[in-house]
Amino acid sequence: MPLGIPDDEYGPPPADLAALLRLNAAQDDGLDEALSELGCRLLAPDDAPTLLNPGSYMSQDELDDPSIAAGIVATEQVCALISFFVEDEESNLFGYWHGPEGAALADAAIVKYDNEGQFALLQGRGLVEALIGDRVFDDDEAFAEHAERFDELGIAVANRSWESLASPNPATKPDELHTVLYQHAEADRTST
Repeated sequence: MPLGIPDDEYGPPPADLAALLRLNAAQDDGLDEALSELGCRLLAPDDAPTLLNPGSYMSQDELDDPSIAAGIVATEQVCALISFFVEDEESNLFGYWHGPEGAALADAAIVKYDNEGQFALLQGRGLVEALIGDRVFDDDEAFAEHAERFDELGIAVANRSWESLASPNPATKPDELHTVLYQHAEADRTST
């Protein structure tokens, strides 16, 4: 799962991601402030997010528990189908859901992997819209303020409220895939 920099496997980045990466490479203070106001930061390729390293927050006894081990296997398999680019102050991760279909970055739904181990597709046509919507939900005034802030940075945000965000509908949903993969890992464990 790529962190912070897209690779050729999933095509070129969409406009908002390309702008985020460009401003980040230029160490733009305005971008840092806009992301900070959302409680987020862009991931670097060498980051090791806590959620992707269960050994950093689970005891050895927990890691050895067969049910937890099956969950870790399923989570790793789902995360392998996501390009993560953002982490928030609560260690939640945000990225592009490629799914088993291999959706290109430009076509991929935005997914959140939260600190409770849950996957959820977010509303919005791009990463910035989804981040704003996730942060402010139905506070239209706050949504519009964040959108304007990104517009000023050259990152167009078409919508000004959470209600107007598009809902993704990929062929495979990450939470449903996780359930199936967990069941397979559990079945494999019990059959040995």
